[in-house]
Amino acid sequence: MLHAPHVRLKNGRSCIPQHYLEYQQSLASVQETLAHIRLDQHSLLFADQDLNGLYLQVGMIGRENYERGNLIRARKLVYGRKWRIESYTPTSEVIQTAFLAVKKAREHEIRELLTLREPVSGRASAAFSCHQDLPLMANNRDLCNPARHDVPLTVAEIQACLSSLRVGQRRITLLEQQQQKGMLLLDLQLGLAPLARMIEGDFPELDHHRFFILLKYASVGDLLHEIMDSLIQDSDRRVAENFLYQGYARFSRKLDPFAIAALSLASRPYTRDLANGRFDPVFKKSNYQVDTLRVPALGKGRLARWNAKKLAQFPKLDGHMPAGYVTESARRKA
Repeated sequence: MLHAPHVRLKNGRSCIPQHYLEYQQSLASVQETLAHIRLDQHSLLFADQDLNGLYLQVGMIGRENYERGNLIRARKLVYGRKWRIESYTPTSEVIQTAFLAVKKAREHEIRELLTLREPVSGRASAAFSCHQDLPLMANNRDLCNPARHDVPLTVAEIQACLSSLRVGQRRITLLEQQQQKGMLLLDLQLGLAPLARMIEGDFPELDHHRFFILLKYASVGDLLHEIMDSLIQDSDRRVAENFLYQGYARFSRKLDPFAIAALSLASRPYTRDLANGRFDPVFKKSNYQVDTLRVPALGKGRLARWNAKKLAQFPKLDGHMPAGYVTESARRKA
């Protein structure tokens, strides 16, 4: 930004913080940013553009999750969704978008690994998969009744439930259980994947993976959801520790949050900088323009009416209203 001030950090270095910069991302700049990111050997980052603009995308190398045989198969490259990058996006937010994209791509795969054996058909199904037909479920909700939370599980019932589950064809073993103030703490461990999956290197970190879950309701539904949540949480932690930008694990839990907070405060001396009569209007104008670029159109139809009804409940709402939205006071003046 014009007249942007420098900030001197505790280590003596001087910088212009990202919030005092204006960005014009291009395909080349996004590709260059992603080139500084290091991931596990099975994850790739791509940058491209189409008629709708710039985007980044995750590619994952692995096996077909729905193939549960014992034959060694060729690995497969699959792609996640496209994550849009506006030209005015700060480089730090591009990196954060890549981080989120990798986490969600892995979560997609993890959700397909947890299978249960449906008792009537005796066949395995990935009930937590993202490929479930949600409109079908909503229109046939009587077929997907919620799990009961009012009947505590016995250890025998927990064992029976676990015997019907697999995580990438790995068995789940109950090592120990304890009552904790009305809740049930379970110590669980995964077994080994079949030889074919082991040779293919299919999520090897899950072999002998040990984890704990705390059941509040101690129902079958609660048990299944807690197992799924634990697997996703472990996957997210692994991404956080192994996602490196310029060799730096920005999202690692080993970093000190208080140190990060101190650096953030040091890079935002707004009282000092906005007292600068030349810089203050430039800063506010730039932020206003960026906020304006993010504004969507209200549109038409049911969604537009629903959103307009919600907005009308806040007549003095600050911020940019969606394009095409007319407040009640404006209607009255018209």
